[in-house]
Amino acid sequence: MNISGISVSALLAYEKKLGVTANNIANMNTENFKPSEAATNESPHGGVYVTIRQLDLPEVDIAKEMVDLMIAKNGIQANIKGIQTGDEITRSILDIRV
Repeated sequence: MNISGISVSALLAYEKKLGVTANNIANMNTENFKPSEAATNESPHGGVYVTIRQLDLPEVDIAKEMVDLMIAKNGIQANIKGIQTGDEITRSILDIRV
């Protein structure tokens, strides 16, 4: 898998993590709601995938959710930069060959 493919895979994983975090925050005042957690995992063929599990906690920990949001934000920004860098390298290689 190339750098762009890995970065796209990670972007999709962070999108899922954001969805889980948003659901936890949106339902934090819902009676009997159990929060979930999204964990990123390395794929054996390159890239990233997410596993989601429900936590056995009585309520949503807003501090944890805010940290998860910051992690997702930074992960998204880093992988966008990875895609941009991959495109720049490809353009440079094409310029050299032409």
